[in-house]
Amino acid sequence: MSSPKAADNGSAGADRIRASTIKAPPSDEPKTAPQSPATCASAQSARPGVIRQAARRVTGPTGLRYLGLAGSVGVAVAGTRAVGLLGVAVLVGAWLGLRRVTGPAPGAGPDSAGRRADTRWLLVTAGLWALPLLVAPPLFSGDAGAYACQGQLYLHHLSPYRHGAADLPCTWLDRTPPLWRHSPAPYGPLWVVLSGAAATTGSYLGAVVVLRAVALAGIALAIGYGLRLARILDAAPSRVAWLGAAGPLVLLHGVSGVHNDALLAGLVVAGLAYAATGRWGLRAGVLLGLALAVKVTALVAIPFAVLVIARDRRPAALARATAGVAVGAGGAFAAVSAAAGLGLGWLPALSGTATLIQWSSPPTGVGMAAGYLLRAAGRTDLSPGALAIARGLGLLALAGLLVALWWRTRTPVRAAGVALAATALLGPVFFPWYALAPLAVLSCTGVTSRWLAGVVAGLALLVLPDGSGLDALTKPVGAFLDVALVIALAVWWVRRRRADRARPTPTA
Repeated sequence: MSSPKAADNGSAGADRIRASTIKAPPSDEPKTAPQSPATCASAQSARPGVIRQAARRVTGPTGLRYLGLAGSVGVAVAGTRAVGLLGVAVLVGAWLGLRRVTGPAPGAGPDSAGRRADTRWLLVTAGLWALPLLVAPPLFSGDAGAYACQGQLYLHHLSPYRHGAADLPCTWLDRTPPLWRHSPAPYGPLWVVLSGAAATTGSYLGAVVVLRAVALAGIALAIGYGLRLARILDAAPSRVAWLGAAGPLVLLHGVSGVHNDALLAGLVVAGLAYAATGRWGLRAGVLLGLALAVKVTALVAIPFAVLVIARDRRPAALARATAGVAVGAGGAFAAVSAAAGLGLGWLPALSGTATLIQWSSPPTGVGMAAGYLLRAAGRTDLSPGALAIARGLGLLALAGLLVALWWRTRTPVRAAGVALAATALLGPVFFPWYALAPLAVLSCTGVTSRWLAGVVAGLALLVLPDGSGLDALTKPVGAFLDVALVIALAVWWVRRRRADRARPTPTA
């Protein structure tokens, strides 16, 4: 016999069973359980969180590494100008992104977006980006063909300082830019000998392999001695890896374009690294003399190497440093010239490039702008004179700047980089690969300026993979941009001078 309590439980259970068997009337509402407002808000906010997380992965070090690799592949396989320009833009964008995560912060290598890129990781990334360009033909200019033809002239006992490639005629004349088919070589004896070694292969592919090996050797010198120099100067070595190894100009015009500026950069940085020790003035001079035997622009760095050695600028220290560097540089240059059997005929050949008229050189751009205005006024006959005057003023400004830098600087390595950059920019002709040596030196000083990164990015976009230059397609616009640039720099300089004069002089 059951108790009343048990009876009540039984009747309640029966009621629940009957209630569960009664079907609810049909409804248009969804059969999911209602959600609270808080749950709906969290679900909606989850989507932007996922998007932000994905964006962080793409813009983090690892994502940027593979984004840059995609850009490098695009450059190497580009079949059209548009695809090539897109590849360069992607590579440059990835490199600019790495600037945010490059620095002396601790971390063994970024496996996630939250970490920073250390020196080793950046060097590996640079090597990864270089791989597609290593197996592609030379891009961005036809200078590889010109180098090979100048080497072939040398092998046939014709001075490349007196003859152009068409005088042989060269086997690879069709791969040589028209400028160099009838112009003598403006390079030093060491580079002529190396070009001859490339030409001994007898094939264009073999010549490219040798020239690319030389360019890679120069880049390796710049990186290895650049890291050493950065440590001596207490600068961040990661900046050497970011600007001097993974930089787009190094990849596009050093690795791909095989320009001799890569070897020039390596020898100059190595010379300054030995000078920075304060003990190896002779070795520094030898390396700078070898750089001079590649391109004459290395001459600009030699006086600053003396300042690097003689830090206190005492007359005795300056005399010893000058003697060591001068003996080393002069001896190395003379030895190479004698061994090559070549004299100084390459110095007059330097004027050959002045026939190019491009606004990428600011003085030339100003002269072009003056020429456009003169032609509009009906005085076309004065245009050549205006160009010559503008270029002459550029050289005068360069001379004054070099003297001021040498006399006033307290950071001679950085001043050497600025001097090399000014020599390239204020000359009659400028190409993006002329910036390889200045950037290699500046990277050792820990430079982090945003404007410098912007300049490098702009220079990387100035020449397309097929060798066509945007400066040739935008002559009037670029010329007047140069005028605006010169005016802006003049205003900045005047304001800075006034601010310096207005600054109170400290009293004892």
